[in-house]
Amino acid sequence: MATLLKTDQLLVTRQDPVTRQFARVGTLSFDGTTYTFRYDSGARRPLPGLRIGAEHRSATLFPIFAERVIDPHRPERFETLEHLGLPREAGPFEVLAVSGGGRTGDTYELTPLPQRGEVDLPFLVHGVRHLTSSERASIDRLAHGDRLALRFEPENPVNDRALLVTQDGGRLGYVPTPLLDYVHEIIKGDHQLVVERVNPPEAGLHMRLLVRLIGRYEG
Repeated sequence: MATLLKTDQLLVTRQDPVTRQFARVGTLSFDGTTYTFRYDSGARRPLPGLRIGAEHRSATLFPIFAERVIDPHRPERFETLEHLGLPREAGPFEVLAVSGGGRTGDTYELTPLPQRGEVDLPFLVHGVRHLTSSERASIDRLAHGDRLALRFEPENPVNDRALLVTQDGGRLGYVPTPLLDYVHEIIKGDHQLVVERVNPPEAGLHMRLLVRLIGRYEG
């Protein structure tokens, strides 16, 4: 099973559908009892049900985020958790931390905010849909624990800080954009990127490859 990054905060971002750039919206935190959402000072577009200018607290997960976590009564719930490398008893905050909370119909994403020190960060590789058919097929040849590498891609037309996930030079996808600032810091020191889980094609392209970055974050 994946080991979660030690965090009690998730960064909420929104991707512009035209420019493909991500902008910060706010932070969602959980102290084991209460969920809290705070907007960033520059946020101008409110989330449904959460007005700007207030700090929101709740004993239950806010609906805008709860709808991004598979319902406990859905028959495919355990299979989805398995694809995320999570145990059956995983809570909503854990699911959002690994899955990113992606949902058809909007472009919001949730990203763990790391704490300083040792990190063990699982994430789903993005951009698999941009790979060739042969590159996608290479994902199926990966096994748990295989060592991977990260390659800078300064010529990327969307983000010149993009990091490509590779094995022996072959492309496997990208580090999620909202994680880039943290991953760039982590890979300045000793680190390992390994395969956590390869999911079948029917799981969807966004769930095909779960990896784990082990290192240290100094912030």
